Amino acid sequence: MKQIVTTIALVCMLGVLPIDNNAYASSAEEVIRTTTNEVLANPNKLKNEAEALKLVDDVFSFYLMSRSVLAKHWKKVSKKQKKRFINAFRGLLVRTYSNALIEAAGKVEKVEYSTNVKGNKATVHTRIFQKGKKPIKVKYKMKKSKRDGKWKAYNVTVGGVSLVNNYRSEFANDIKTIGIDKLIDKINRRDK
Repeated sequence: MKQIVTTIALVCMLGVLPIDNNAYASSAEEVIRTTTNEVLANPNKLKNEAEALKLVDDVFSFYLMSRSVLAKHWKKVSKKQKKRFINAFRGLLVRTYSNALIEAAGKVEKVEYSTNVKGNKATVHTRIFQKGKKPIKVKYKMKKSKRDGKWKAYNVTVGGVSLVNNYRSEFANDIKTIGIDKLIDKINRRDK
C-alpha cells in the first residue's frame, strides 16, 4: 500500500511548483518537464500545505478534474457545492501525496518524455526511472485554456490506473449513501 501511495504521490505532485509563464506558451510537455525538474530539485517546498495548495493551481485544472470525478452527479449539485467539492478535492490531493512525494523524489534517477497533441488537448507520456525499480509509466492528460492559453493537467494515469476514475469510483457510493455535502465534509476531514 505504501508503494502505491508513494507512486501516486510522485505522479500527482510533480506538477505543484510554479513555472515560468513562457513554459505555458511553449508546450504541455514543457509544463510537465519544467515542473518535474523543479520539484525533484527541491521537494521540501511541499511541506507547507498552504503554499502547496497555492502552487498546484498553476498546473492542475481542479475544475475539470472535479467535474470528471463527480461525472453524472456534477449537473445535480449546486454552484456552492461544486466550489466546496473542488476545494476539498484539491486539499485532499495535497494532504495525501505531499509527504510521500518528498520521500519518493530522492529515488528518481531520470524522467523520459514524449507528447501527443491534438488541438487544445495533449497527452504527455513520461517514464520515471527510480533506483532499483522498473520504470513507472505516467500519462498526463492536459488541456490548453482558451481564456489564458495555459496548459493544465486534468487527469493523471499511473500504470493504467486513472486518478480521476479511481476517485470517481470511490466517491460515487458516498454520494448515493450520504450525499454530496457529507462527502465534502468527509474529504475535508480525511488525512488531517
